[in-house]
Amino acid sequence: MADIAPRLTALKRGIERLAELAAPAQAEEAQRLAKTLYAELDGLRDAGAPSAEQAPDDLPRRLRYEEIRCPVCSLRSFTYQKGTLRRSADTRSGFEALFHCLSCGHEAWHEAQ
Repeated sequence: MADIAPRLTALKRGIERLAELAAPAQAEEAQRLAKTLYAELDGLRDAGAPSAEQAPDDLPRRLRYEEIRCPVCSLRSFTYQKGTLRRSADTRSGFEALFHCLSCGHEAWHEAQ
């Protein structure tokens, strides 16, 4: 995910400028709206930051088995799709990855070892 902090900062500057341009009769309402929008932008920034659980640095670099037997056709062509490794609470190893069979085309998430 791309860093959105610079874009959010630019949006905040635009909101400030818009509040300054408001007519004197609506200045108070414009300031309230600006504060509301700032709070929403801060919420987006917090929601967009990756959590410690999703940090890619603590994922294994390589799988022990990048090619295993396909559960559908039984051929040893069920291959790991690079970049799909993720955490999983349902597996013993704690990780799962997307595998694709080069023979029959079957795709499934499988425990990564």
